[in-house]
Amino acid sequence: MPTTFGVYALNEGQLQELKPVPGKIPDRRVAISAAINTPSATTLTSGDVNFIVFRPDGSIEASVTEVRVVAKVSRSMGVDASGKAAIVSAGDSWVIRSMSYPYKVGPVEDQQRMLLLQPEQDGFTLSPGRYIVVVKGIGYDFTVAGTITDPNQCVERINAANGAFYSPCPPPR
Repeated sequence: MPTTFGVYALNEGQLQELKPVPGKIPDRRVAISAAINTPSATTLTSGDVNFIVFRPDGSIEASVTEVRVVAKVSRSMGVDASGKAAIVSAGDSWVIRSMSYPYKVGPVEDQQRMLLLQPEQDGFTLSPGRYIVVVKGIGYDFTVAGTITDPNQCVERINAANGAFYSPCPPPR
């Protein structure tokens, strides 16, 4: 059991504290968030994960408890100094997508200020990739280790005069 307040991933019998992502997490009706330029601080060995939320008030809003996909921006297209289109690597850039997996909230036995978050569907596991668990509008970041095969984990960015636009990565050839 955790001894300090926070959000923890429970994975293969190990408890790991999750770090919050800077800024407010957009509503799930927003397709893509602002870019995140820092790597995930926590890596889990498998996608079979539950979460323990230990809060001073012991409460969270169950209706907005979800795990959201965080996609890697694989490349970016824009205009170079000469006015020609250029495709460049996006570096270490990530965005929170609107895609999510619902988790249900339940009590932790004999722990009034702790709550257990577990997948709504029995046997559900997250595929390898980066995610955030959203608790009271704050996102807590983690990565599931392994080779990424889920196309939702990758986007491409087009930088235009009126903003940035995102599209799914094309399937591998």
